[in-house]
Amino acid sequence: MIKNLDYIEEEVYSKEKSLFSNESWILAGHKNELSNNNDFLTFEYYGNKIFIQNFNGTIKSFQNVCLHRFNTIHEEPCGNRVSSCLYHNWTYGKKGNVVGLMCRNSFEKDHINELRLKEYEIAFCGDFIFLKLNTEFDKSLVQYLGNIYAPLKEISSHFGTKTIDYTIEHKANWKLLVENVLECYHCTSIHENSFAKMGFGSVPPEKFDFFEGHSWCEFPKREDVKPNKIIEKSLSNRTLKIQGYLHFYIYPNAFISSVEGKGFYFGFMLPESPSKTNLRVRYFSSKFEKELNESEQNIIDFINNSSNDSLDLVLNEDKKIVENIQSNLINFKNHSPIFGDEEFRILKFYEYFNKQKELKNI
Repeated sequence: MIKNLDYIEEEVYSKEKSLFSNESWILAGHKNELSNNNDFLTFEYYGNKIFIQNFNGTIKSFQNVCLHRFNTIHEEPCGNRVSSCLYHNWTYGKKGNVVGLMCRNSFEKDHINELRLKEYEIAFCGDFIFLKLNTEFDKSLVQYLGNIYAPLKEISSHFGTKTIDYTIEHKANWKLLVENVLECYHCTSIHENSFAKMGFGSVPPEKFDFFEGHSWCEFPKREDVKPNKIIEKSLSNRTLKIQGYLHFYIYPNAFISSVEGKGFYFGFMLPESPSKTNLRVRYFSSKFEKELNESEQNIIDFINNSSNDSLDLVLNEDKKIVENIQSNLINFKNHSPIFGDEEFRILKFYEYFNKQKELKNI
């Protein structure tokens, strides 16, 4: 099993990096974030700066570095503008080629025409956008996701408008973040004012599935919890109506979840060092069966703001725990964590992850 040493050593972290970038597709975004021409998303993945952009209805992904003097093209995590470097206004098209620049005649024409930004292959699971960083990785996205593909595709179709997008730094190893989200054993103690109050964490899950490193699980709600009638009425026309807390882990770096289809969380994990992991947090409202009037939209906006506050509370409660754990591991580096039956998704994750490490002699 895993040793505490594996959470803190630089050598272990360096070897694990290859499994992230070379042996997987990366769940990077949702189509609703790129619905308009020139909408873009950016992120940095193990030192690789990447952007995804809508080029007149075609979604493409490129290295986010200008080929002129190597400035960053898009500096914001998301936005809407042409893919133009702000240093000298070199502008790139949907083939990664230079389509505009100042003083073009001062450069060798043939050389400029040959320039192309490094492109990353894109594939879709419903409305989710995946990237492949390693061109030699030969699994299609359907093969990579296996039996998780269909339920993930289904939930992607219920995402509404994105309401938040920010990043939280965790002074903790990435595996601690994975372990934390793969169980609700801690929900009644750590999240007593959120998940526990809503009725989650005390009833064992009955619906779940696995494929290699991926998994999903639906945590049931306690029957004695009374619904908020105002919220229930306002969200009665949402397209996804489920009773539980639905959670996906898409190996290696993404978390998708929803409480009863009333909103959708998208966590994007970016490891930076053995003891630092950035978590990009995005939240999407529900999609509705019919267009809302102004009064209904105002109520939904209020519900979304409340959901954002609740999410922020939960994430910071978890952050405190995983950072505490990380700080203690140095004194217990030859010990191992203990996982029980409630933490079965963690055990399945390590079963797959350790097998991958063995195959790659890590």
